[in-house]
Amino acid sequence: MSEGRDIYHEPKQKVLLRTADVYQTEVDDEVAGYSDKLLAIVADYHNGGRPEGMNAQAMVGKSKRGEVAFRLFGRINPETRVIEAAGFKTRGCLAMTGCASATCSMIEGRTFDEALALTIEDVREAVGGVPAGKANTLTFSVEAVRALIGDFLAREGAGLAELDAVVPCDSYSVACLMCEHCSLRDTRTDLLVAAMDGE
Repeated sequence: MSEGRDIYHEPKQKVLLRTADVYQTEVDDEVAGYSDKLLAIVADYHNGGRPEGMNAQAMVGKSKRGEVAFRLFGRINPETRVIEAAGFKTRGCLAMTGCASATCSMIEGRTFDEALALTIEDVREAVGGVPAGKANTLTFSVEAVRALIGDFLAREGAGLAELDAVVPCDSYSVACLMCEHCSLRDTRTDLLVAAMDGE
């Protein structure tokens, strides 16, 4: 058989993103079921990567049943505690990329209280919905904002008491259980271990 082009077996069309800021791991992730709004965001996102002057970062995600990760970066004004700029890197699926980009846009120019008021429904509306099997990306978006603010506070010297006051965690909540990987959980664990060592 000739080694020329196989005209009898056309490969299935795949939608894959491979950039410095977005890495799509779910190769069978077709566009069926995604809203036009979300696909438009993915096709033209403008807030990938670390913003200049970044002074806080966070990561949430899962890996047991397919890797999905959202790294959120922010430049936060220490005086006003306003998120001046936000950027992202994602790994996983189109829904995570769309939700991450929309989340960055929604928290820029917001105070901590305003950013922490972001809900799953806000993100869902911003992207025009996600397929049923991708609903975890909405949760990751909200949890990443909490983790970003927690990271900033920890860098500023906050202890567990301040984190509890601003970004409290319930380790038995659905959101916490969904986030197999959470930088806010890691930060809190490090602070707890440091406190125990200091006793």
